[in-house]
Amino acid sequence: MTRETPPAVMELIGVQKSYAGNPPVEALRGIDLTINEGELIGLVGTSGSGKSTMLNIMGALDHPTEGKVRIQGQDLSALSDRQLSSLRGKRIGFIFQQFHLIAGLSLVENVATGVLYQGASRSQRIKNGIRLLTKVGLGNRLDHLPHQLSGGEQQRVAVARALMGEPAIILADEPTGNLDSKTSEEIVKLLHQLNKDGSTIIVVTHDRELASSFPGMVTLRDGLVESDSRAQ
Repeated sequence: MTRETPPAVMELIGVQKSYAGNPPVEALRGIDLTINEGELIGLVGTSGSGKSTMLNIMGALDHPTEGKVRIQGQDLSALSDRQLSSLRGKRIGFIFQQFHLIAGLSLVENVATGVLYQGASRSQRIKNGIRLLTKVGLGNRLDHLPHQLSGGEQQRVAVARALMGEPAIILADEPTGNLDSKTSEEIVKLLHQLNKDGSTIIVVTHDRELASSFPGMVTLRDGLVESDSRAQ
């Protein structure tokens, strides 16, 4: 029996990105990449490889100079800025190296801000926040403030916030960059568990060892895909 390929969550087709200059800087030089539902991929590259530019384009934070980006079949070039903002809020979850938690809010309130502008009631947002904090192992810390947590615990809160609204894809930018090795291992285990639970995740990193720990690894070099372990 032929195994059916999961649907594509994100497609980059001939994506190029250049910045004005003399000569112009070509950050991406023709990227073709498909991310299917349920994948966990490490996107790795050294400084200058184009990975930060690619993250911004995948996250609908920037436009390609040429080429197309589709999320769940939706061509982003056809959307207005307002529609792009709505798409980011509903279909993309972000995890950053800096945790970006709000100092004066409790953990559950921080997580609840993940869908603040999607029309959900406060009670529903809090209920979902409690569920997700429990999922990442912080169900007993709901009313704590960010400064009362370790770095690893703060990143777990950021992960829970990224899961609010059940996004189609989670983009993690150097999620272990500010953590010690033991705490980094815990966050990586959490990402693996979330993937097993159904989340589609791309981890953008300069750390090849980290990227290679995921089921798929895509390597960027000089604005091009140098290798894709999924094709092997």
